[in-house]
Amino acid sequence: MKMIRYRLDDLGWYQFEWLIQSLLKAECGLGVESWGGQGDYGRDAYSRIPLKFPAQELTDGPFLFQAKFIENANAAGANVDGLLRAAVSKEISRIKERRRMHNWGKPNVYTLMTNAPVSADLREAIHHMMSSALPKTTILIQDSNDVSGLLDKHENLRRSFPQLLSIRDLDALLQRALNKEALERSLAAIECARDVVPVFVPTGSYFKAWKILRKHNFVVLHGPPEMGKTAIAWTIATAQAADGWQAITCDAPEDFFKLYEGASKQVFVADDAFGRTEYDPTRGKQWENQLQRVLLRLDANHWLVWTSRKHILERARQTMDLQGRAQRFPEPSAVLVDASKLTIEEKALILYRHARAAGLENSTKQVIKENARAIVAHPCFTPERIRRFVKEVVPDLVADNARGETIRESISSEINRAIKTPTDRMRKTFRALGDSQKMLLVSLLEAGDYPSVEIVRNIFKTHVASSSDCAPFEVVFDELLECFIKF
Repeated sequence: MKMIRYRLDDLGWYQFEWLIQSLLKAECGLGVESWGGQGDYGRDAYSRIPLKFPAQELTDGPFLFQAKFIENANAAGANVDGLLRAAVSKEISRIKERRRMHNWGKPNVYTLMTNAPVSADLREAIHHMMSSALPKTTILIQDSNDVSGLLDKHENLRRSFPQLLSIRDLDALLQRALNKEALERSLAAIECARDVVPVFVPTGSYFKAWKILRKHNFVVLHGPPEMGKTAIAWTIATAQAADGWQAITCDAPEDFFKLYEGASKQVFVADDAFGRTEYDPTRGKQWENQLQRVLLRLDANHWLVWTSRKHILERARQTMDLQGRAQRFPEPSAVLVDASKLTIEEKALILYRHARAAGLENSTKQVIKENARAIVAHPCFTPERIRRFVKEVVPDLVADNARGETIRESISSEINRAIKTPTDRMRKTFRALGDSQKMLLVSLLEAGDYPSVEIVRNIFKTHVASSSDCAPFEVVFDELLECFIKF
């Protein structure tokens, strides 16, 4: 079997259909409409107008595109012929029913796009089968190799469909895009991205970040911990690296100025608080003080992705306003992206991506399927907690259930407990806090639900009254704001 350049099997049917729709828009233009879902009448994509497809000359429409995903189609010993023939046979029955019941118009061109490899004999057989349902229609078949060829042609698709970074050999992709020196400079960012890319889901926040970067060359990702700010940053950096940009990690502004190269294309990623190890509230202050100088260096070939706290950005803007230096500084609202805004569909896809990447046994997959709605709707849902839940908690839960130690009725309560439990990273982060910071969080708990700042301040003062080492309330409050405190 010929090696497929893209591991399309890893996507699953939903993402494969999404990929095909994105790919057709890139290949044929906005004349292609994305359909799919209920009421699509068999149209995964459709065009009424003429398109330059499959050749470069215009062909009259209407065009109908269908994506057929065959599970494990490229696995050793897979019965591709039988599975694809069965899928096509079912589709023929549906087409005949649609034409009879829904006055379904006959397309001029019908294209079947699949993740499966299709031999010459199978291709001919599918042509013959489809012609019986769609006489006088041009029948086209695009198999896994054809789809891979189109993906290679449209490299920019990696930005709008970053899952492509996880189904192609990342090292080979980057070695082709970057010279040795640029690759070495990008290694730290690439290593940070390796665990993220295989499970990353492009959310609305991700797409908004791209839009802002193209306009301002600078974006600030904010929101509570574990909601995907850093994952968005690393994925953007990796996509740019695959397009020949250097991807640079910056722990401090000094790193930015040291590694900046005017003649190179560079995307810088800065995490102002959590970094790659533990919480450091002083990191944001460093960037706040140097932000004006940094922004002067940014342009169409030099981007900064900053995972920060929005009040730091707003305060930096206010300082520059007072100094009359804010001419090139965008309004905070123009560059801020709240990474915590996840739709139900995005949460479901995050759960799916983690479950598929974990290579779970069927019994474990079944537990997740049966409880998917409750998991996705859980108020403590974060991408990081779902990663831990899928990889560490569910397999143990299934094993206990198999031994009779956990009755089926209690699985939902165990799931609830597991998702609510803070991750190890959050526990380590709390332990690394100073005494003043811990005391403020204790004061916040003692103040009850939705207390005023004044109430928390008074409780804090009673706790630290006898200590001469504690920092002022305002300083500690500012350090914890947005990462531990929502105000």
